[in-house]
Amino acid sequence: MQELLLKDDPCYVPPFPGSIVKLIGPKSPFKHHGDVICFLAYKDGKVVGRIAAVENRSHNAFHKDNLGFFGFFDFIDDFEVASALFDSAKQELSARGKTVLRGPYNPSINDETGLLVEGFDTIPFVLMPHNPPFYGPMYEKLGLKQARDLYAFHMANGPPPERVARIADRIRKHTGVSLRSMQLKNLAAELQIIRDLYNSTLCRNWGYVPITAEDLDHAAKDLKEIVAPDMLLIAEKNGKPVGFSLAIPNINEFLAKTKKSNRVMRALKFIWALKTKHPKEARLAAMGVHPEYRNTGIAALFYYESMVRGKGRYTGGELSWVEETNHELIKSLKVLGGTKYKTYRIYETPVALN
Repeated sequence: MQELLLKDDPCYVPPFPGSIVKLIGPKSPFKHHGDVICFLAYKDGKVVGRIAAVENRSHNAFHKDNLGFFGFFDFIDDFEVASALFDSAKQELSARGKTVLRGPYNPSINDETGLLVEGFDTIPFVLMPHNPPFYGPMYEKLGLKQARDLYAFHMANGPPPERVARIADRIRKHTGVSLRSMQLKNLAAELQIIRDLYNSTLCRNWGYVPITAEDLDHAAKDLKEIVAPDMLLIAEKNGKPVGFSLAIPNINEFLAKTKKSNRVMRALKFIWALKTKHPKEARLAAMGVHPEYRNTGIAALFYYESMVRGKGRYTGGELSWVEETNHELIKSLKVLGGTKYKTYRIYETPVALN
């Protein structure tokens, strides 16, 4: 679908064939959390848009909300098309008793999240969305308002500043924390550690939804084929896990080069690239520190260690996403040489039709 609508966008990266079906198809773990109702728009016999109305029961139960969500919202530059699709999602969620519509989530906050509103001139990193510039103004014309901005920071992977190295050394000595790589040979046990840390450290994030063992297993099946174990870090204090950091090679570099091929050839070219090459950059996609250690500098230690381990392998990378309200983290990233270069926006609107 996106391939038809966004094929002329030079920064559009097509997903790996079949990946969208895995997210919302009958075998998706999201089916245990809620429903995804899909709509297509046709004009002159051609598909010109799509949208998914999403009921996320896990979100509403955790936050005691009554929200509906939308995602996978793509359309040609035509208000009539975008409006018809959006009204269809609103009607569906209104019939389910939802009072507010929020998105885009594809299909949840633990997946691709937000609408790109700044930074259209580069391809997205792995598991990050992309869309044409006209989407933002169209959202506003549809009556959607900003709910929260999420930032992506780009970091060149040169030698870490001496000041940062000294700070990292002090943090190690002061906290007694050590970092280790994940052990993929003990994947089940390691995933349990990551899940426990994720749910105990990120629960204060806006829109957070607990991740289940099934969710994590589903994601790990794909990621274990591309990750470098030494870039998946666990912080320990006296043998007890107190934090995690997950950096993922930016496989979108490979997917971008296959976009002009058909689905079968695209898959084959991508698999061959994975076996014979290595992406030039990586994305630090998730990180959490146990509440007891949150203000001890372990986050900075993760950043520093990721830069050290990536030296010689990666020319740089992205840290995303970061909430606009996370001023402490934003300040730390700027000290480390990070540059905010993309902004993703979450929108909301009342469900009741005008």
